[in-house]
Amino acid sequence: MPVSAVLENASLRAVFLPELGGKLWQLVDKRTGFDLLWQHPSLAPRAVPFGSPYDDVFFGGWDELFPNDVPEVLGGVARPDHGEVWSMPWEWSELSPSSARLAVSPGVCRVSKVVTLDGASLRFRYRIVNEGADPLPYLWKPHVAVALDDDSLVELEAGTMLVDPWGSPRGGLGGASYTWPYAVGADGVTYDLRTTLPSSSGVSELQYATSLERGWCAVRHPSRGTGLGLSFDASVLRSCWTFASYGGWRDLRVLVLEPCTGYPLSVLDGVAAGSHQVLAAGGVVSCDMTASVLS
Repeated sequence: MPVSAVLENASLRAVFLPELGGKLWQLVDKRTGFDLLWQHPSLAPRAVPFGSPYDDVFFGGWDELFPNDVPEVLGGVARPDHGEVWSMPWEWSELSPSSARLAVSPGVCRVSKVVTLDGASLRFRYRIVNEGADPLPYLWKPHVAVALDDDSLVELEAGTMLVDPWGSPRGGLGGASYTWPYAVGADGVTYDLRTTLPSSSGVSELQYATSLERGWCAVRHPSRGTGLGLSFDASVLRSCWTFASYGGWRDLRVLVLEPCTGYPLSVLDGVAAGSHQVLAAGGVVSCDMTASVLS
């Protein structure tokens, strides 16, 4: 196990792995003893070579993805799968018993986050600076793999959703747009996308909120009386992606919450469509986010 950095109080225990992309590995609701984050059942966290295929070493937890998702040439540089910062060792320092700073400099950009433990919440202050001389098309998103129960429910404050053609989405919804949370599938059935599915369903789906009513997403676990909610600045993180595998991707059951600066998977496609952005030379992106335990 890589070296860990721990923030802990009577309500919450947060375990970070700075050497592995500043990953938040565990987030335990101490009231229930439930770890709100998902960890791969057979892959242990370890340092991986830069440029590794993300899916092959997806251990779980909470990663930071920048400046891309799918491999692309951005700013004249070939960017690896899921970006540059998730596999790099981050510098970190303790600011106080309840606060820490983590930072990494991939290429000419510097990505940092200050994390503060406040009761049953973790407060994040993010800052990305383009220290180079050229503009950089980019996306940035926290990639939060969430543990699931049989009755877990997804919450979004979203308007229009777009289902990516990838995978095997329920109801044959790939490529469809709908208004959250109800979608009519190709089979004529109305689906409630708040519901999660058993592994036996064989479903895998990726979707994007193309409009947000508020910067909020969550997964609740009613039978456990807990859940994880993310609140964020929707003027910066203008979309929210959800990736879900209910047995349909590598036989895993996991849901990933991904508030993002834009959509879709390709940054270059998004820039052309006006749904991804360009970080100017000397430009700064900053955003606050709060991860809260829900009762």
